[in-house]
This record gives sequence, C-alpha cells and structure tokens, in this order.
Amino acid sequence: DPMKLNASLKYQAIGRGDMDVTNAFATDGPIKQYNLKVLTDDLGFFPPYYAAPIVRQEVLEKHPELKDVLNMLAGKLDDATMTELNYLVDVEGKAVEQVAADFLKSQNLV
Repeated sequence: DPMKLNASLKYQAIGRGDMDVTNAFATDGPIKQYNLKVLTDDLGFFPPYYAAPIVRQEVLEKHPELKDVLNMLAGKLDDATMTELNYLVDVEGKAVEQVAADFLKSQNLV
C-alpha cells in the first residue's frame, strides 16, 4: 500500500528495508548514503529542476558585480555535484557554509 512520509523518515525506512520505492529529488543526499538508484523519467512526468541564482533587483543595483560572480556558477551544479554537496550536509552533518566554501574553492571561484 502507498505511504506518505516525511523526507528523512522515508530514507530511514528504505535503509531498514521497510520500503522498496519512494519519490525523491534526484539530488537528495541520502540517495548516496543508501546507494539508491534514481530511475530515468523516460515519460517526462516530473519537471526538471535546475539550480539558479535568484537575486532581488535592489541587491543587484547596490552590488552590480554580483551578476557576473553568480553567473560563474553556470554549468557547475549538475545533479551529481548537488547530490554530493547535499550528502556532505544531510548525511555527514557538515556545515552548509563550509561545504559551499569548499565547493567554490574547488571550482576556483574564490
């Protein structure tokens, strides 16, 4: 029978073998933790999700250099990278700020 679960609980249930299938974001960190297989959506049922910087206009007016800096992230956050970054935060418990800083350094962006 179908079950509706809290996001963290569904991964715990899969890890224990209480569930075989669940819905998820393709970049969820626990996918790596539990060595799960993300199925291909060959029917295009789920819309694609892309990481994109969103900035208020007044912030860009005050700091116009941000536009070019943020655009340097383009193409650097694919699903595999996002899964790894989410894993470091969600599973290994690393600080978001540290994971982000390490990623930016690894990409020579800072």
